[in-house]
Amino acid sequence: MSQKEGLRANSFQFTLEVEPFHILGVSIHYFRVPRAYWEDRLLKMRACGVNTLTTLAAELGLWFILRAGPYICAEWDLGGMPRLDVPRFEHFSPDMKLRTTYRGFTEAVDSFDQLIPRVAPYQYSKGGPIIAVQVENEYAKDVEYMPYIKETLLSSGIEELLLTSDNQDGLKHGGVNRAPEVQDGDGVLVCVV
Repeated sequence: MSQKEGLRANSFQFTLEVEPFHILGVSIHYFRVPRAYWEDRLLKMRACGVNTLTTLAAELGLWFILRAGPYICAEWDLGGMPRLDVPRFEHFSPDMKLRTTYRGFTEAVDSFDQLIPRVAPYQYSKGGPIIAVQVENEYAKDVEYMPYIKETLLSSGIEELLLTSDNQDGLKHGGVNRAPEVQDGDGVLVCVV
């Protein structure tokens, strides 16, 4: 049995199963919506033509871009860092440098080894809906940080396409390992890593 080819990117488009694939995606901050309304909101999104979400997708036949953290944006304290990481931040030192390779922060990021095994079985390569994983969100500071996050995800078991969510200003600072940039029809730039 041959393995299906997951999401790929070249300089002008995404492909899934070697066919052109347009990501029509949205985010739903499940932590801001009562659980009883999750299915309703997802069905409404699908009815609008959405084919990809960054949270809560599989049961409704939608593709999924995993925003594992450590930052997913969402205008939350710590940028949406998974709750399993929060206890490690209870005693911030005054010297803490978030979203850098500062040791105190990277120790919390290393908790991917707890998170990724929970989601790894849902990767596309294993028959699940996760077609890509976001490495970071609108980031352009510590040049060692992005490669660190990328390697942490890979060593934790992520096999799918890695990408960042960046605006045009963020892309000026570069991605990881000379990654190609893909521009979708709406002019939103994505740096694939």
